[in-house]
Amino acid sequence: MAAQHGQQPIQSTEITVTLRCTNRQRGFTLIEIMVAVGVLGGLMVAIFASWQAIVKSSQIGITASVESHRNRIAIRSINDALTSAIMHELNLPYYAFLADTTGEFAAFSMVSHLPASFPGSGLFQGQPVRRVTFSVESTNSVYQLILRQNPILAPVEQGDEPYPVVLAKNVGEFNLEFFDLRSGEWMPEWGNTNQLPAMVRFRLGFARPGSKEVEEGRIIERIVQLPGQTVQAAWQRPVAPNGMGAPNVNQNRPQTQ
Repeated sequence: MAAQHGQQPIQSTEITVTLRCTNRQRGFTLIEIMVAVGVLGGLMVAIFASWQAIVKSSQIGITASVESHRNRIAIRSINDALTSAIMHELNLPYYAFLADTTGEFAAFSMVSHLPASFPGSGLFQGQPVRRVTFSVESTNSVYQLILRQNPILAPVEQGDEPYPVVLAKNVGEFNLEFFDLRSGEWMPEWGNTNQLPAMVRFRLGFARPGSKEVEEGRIIERIVQLPGQTVQAAWQRPVAPNGMGAPNVNQNRPQTQ
């Protein structure tokens, strides 16, 4: 009995020591907590930085894609306007081909029979024959290629500006040259407003945002052949229908034998 009573305190002591050791293992020191918080904070910063880089690169890609698409539309618009240019001799003041290449940027205006896919056609339902004008203008220190158009049968009234369409932004260069059939050379100016040039060569260059310096590899040059020619006045006058020519004045005259 005495031996048994002597063993009980020993067992109680072992249990107490075990509980104390267990309590010490479950707790964290202040240094451990600070290290854990620091690691978690660093991980969150890394995740946020990665997410920010992904978003920024995505925005840059989207912006570049939109700008590239806009530039393609600008080139196609110039090409469509030139290839569908028309001119009629009976109404030359309405069909004049105007070009100004003396300034920093070129500008030109003409009358074209535009396709339905041309920018802004939704505003001119049933009026495909319109005067279109291309020019480079500065808006908030950003040079933009602007398209203006109005129907030839409804000229713009005084104080009423045609609806402008921004075709391209950050334009650093816009030049025009015209092919002269007589000399066989490219001319920097076109003074014959009553005729359409045989071919037009244009250069459209794009600069970095906030700068006028054209970037290498961002210059687009095209040569467009104008299929349309000036419609002569004789071709515009009405022609008598078939079988309705001039009367034969000799048909009732008696024939002599």
